[in-house]
Amino acid sequence: MNSKNNGDLEHLKNCEAKEWLNRYAQKKSTLGSRKALAWWMGVLEDLRRIRGESATLDLRQRMNKLKDKK
Repeated sequence: MNSKNNGDLEHLKNCEAKEWLNRYAQKKSTLGSRKALAWWMGVLEDLRRIRGESATLDLRQRMNKLKDKK
């Protein structure tokens, strides 16, 4: 994979992390913290099953990095 494709992939992964942060915030505002967290735990389990542990961990790390920037 060349560096442009690598940069595109990084951008895509960061956009996905931002999207999940937005979805979680929306769930939290409509359902409350406890139900939003339960929803998110279900999403993470689905992601682990579909993508594997390392891809799910990468997503969570990207989300935490974006969240810490705010």
